Amino acid sequence: MISIKHLQAALLFVAALLPGVACEGGAGLDKTAGVTPAMLKRATQFRTVIQSGGRFRSGVYVYESRTVKDYAAEPEKLAARLALLGFTDVYLTCGSGAKSAAGLALAWRRTFIRVAHGHGMRVHAQTLERGRLFVDDQAVIEDCAAVLDYNKSVVPGERFAGVSADLEPHIMKHGAAERPKELALVWDSEKNAGIGRDNDLLLKRTTEVLALARKTIGPLPLRQAVGFFFQNRYDAGEVANGGARQFLQSCDALIVMAYNNRKERIWSMAEPTIKAAGSRPACVSVCIKTSHGIQNGKADPTSLQPLGWDNMSDAVKYIISKGETTRAFLGVDIYEYQGFEMMWADAVVNQPR
Repeated sequence: MISIKHLQAALLFVAALLPGVACEGGAGLDKTAGVTPAMLKRATQFRTVIQSGGRFRSGVYVYESRTVKDYAAEPEKLAARLALLGFTDVYLTCGSGAKSAAGLALAWRRTFIRVAHGHGMRVHAQTLERGRLFVDDQAVIEDCAAVLDYNKSVVPGERFAGVSADLEPHIMKHGAAERPKELALVWDSEKNAGIGRDNDLLLKRTTEVLALARKTIGPLPLRQAVGFFFQNRYDAGEVANGGARQFLQSCDALIVMAYNNRKERIWSMAEPTIKAAGSRPACVSVCIKTSHGIQNGKADPTSLQPLGWDNMSDAVKYIISKGETTRAFLGVDIYEYQGFEMMWADAVVNQPR
């Protein structure tokens, strides 16, 4: 028979693997994370706000040029910090095509994913985002194949748990660096609106890319970040493509980019997409912006980062209180971790990073 002492030890070990409870059972996750007492207190509060361990999930974007660079020598520490905060999902920068294998040091990626998975988090490959995808099916297949090839090359615990796409048809504007020269379509909110016109056709191409990705990656979960205004324009009859249900034909979940510094506005931006998902359960998350930046000499008005930790937490609490009354609401995502951590640590930053 198993003794009480051994059973207690086993329970503590399991607790160390679960986000939201790891630091509460004396498992020392806070030590691995290297946080201050104030940060530990805030992490506990944040887990309560996002209802960690409950029915909602919470994701965070981790970018190579920002957070990964900051933690170049400490992937375990980063994973511990994310787990301490109660995040269930991580969208890890992956790159495109051949770059997706070499963009991040392979050893770093394997270590981070292994440790994150050990803490109970799912790590998704953040890919399918380059403008080339709007003109080339082969580019779609290449990006998907890179993720699949990576997964085949490592042990199960080091594999991506899904794919997070970030196709943005609305940035395919005249003069945009991301827009391929071969692309005849141009996004223009005023001149190219209307069914059958450029905006509509760019949205149609987005759904086609996602359908091809779905076919290529098989059962691997797929989610897509969508502009909050896609659904508004679809509902208004301005476009025949871009509705939530169309995206959900290929995607398991949608991430609504609802970037604003007012909680009421954030919810009003995300609500149409959530409503449009109808009775489909837990399939739309609301993404808030926490990136640090300056626009025209002033703090970014689309980001909650300048307002500090308490205001950000209050906004998340408000969004969840609204979302939990709907069937399709999945949770809250954070874009992105570096700015989020500045608030968590109360770092004083005078210049954009």
